[in-house]
Amino acid sequence: MKPESPILFPIPKLLLLFHDSHYSLMFRIVITDLDGTLLDHHTYDHLPARPALTKLKAMRVPLILASSKTAAEIIPFRRAIENQDPFIVENGGGIFIPRDYFSSIPLETREVGHFLTISNAPSYRQLQESLAQLADQHNLEVESFAQMPPSRLAEISGLSEGQARLALQREFDLPFRILRGTFHSSQFAEASHRLGLRITRGGRFLHLGGDVNKGQAVTQLLELYQHNHEEAIQSIGLGDSENDLNMLEAVHIPVVIPNPSSQSPLASRLPSAHIARAPGPEGWNQVILSLLRGEG
Repeated sequence: MKPESPILFPIPKLLLLFHDSHYSLMFRIVITDLDGTLLDHHTYDHLPARPALTKLKAMRVPLILASSKTAAEIIPFRRAIENQDPFIVENGGGIFIPRDYFSSIPLETREVGHFLTISNAPSYRQLQESLAQLADQHNLEVESFAQMPPSRLAEISGLSEGQARLALQREFDLPFRILRGTFHSSQFAEASHRLGLRITRGGRFLHLGGDVNKGQAVTQLLELYQHNHEEAIQSIGLGDSENDLNMLEAVHIPVVIPNPSSQSPLASRLPSAHIARAPGPEGWNQVILSLLRGEG
């Protein structure tokens, strides 16, 4: 991975929140999905969210990107939006933390480029072998990222070939789709669980990964923030797809971004969540600015 510019430790933003007739100090964190949430589902554009991104940066509120994307995909996007905070890759398979970001990390880590990585996921080869076994058991013909050249992924996803090459640099999570056969999600999920794995549905693909998810990764990361800060933590999470559910359950303020491309269960499963008025980065921008102003 290409070296990043020197990492600056983010200065905690202490927000005064009025509660029960007295003021308390809070350290606020925003955690967001990418595709269909901060990024437009079809164009992958984030520009409508620029005002809110600028506001978060000005207030020094950490912005945690939590996606099914790979580190190779997320790192260039972080540079584009001048983000220097930790991020979560491949549906919770790995947590990447810039070196020297936290003064103390009481967990086992390994060095990857300019980052420290936390992961309990199985190897990519193990996932490939398990998917082949599961497909054979359920009489399914599947097509996984491990089988696709960049041109094929670009054709079915709308990514450029360059973007597809980055998407294929996976380590913790194996996306796939069903080509032939009847897919019974509950049976497939149960069989995956017996292998110590988890099946999730993203915006475009099914994902086979270890028994980890975005919610577990978010919880670990929030515990690290709390371990390194005396102030109480308040977390805001934003997502649009089924694989964001456990992430939104792990934060203090969940926000559902409408997904016009699928029947997402998020709104019905999270009755107390904020619901954005528009899909993608436009809705993301509206909700973040509203929450930062203390509305709703």
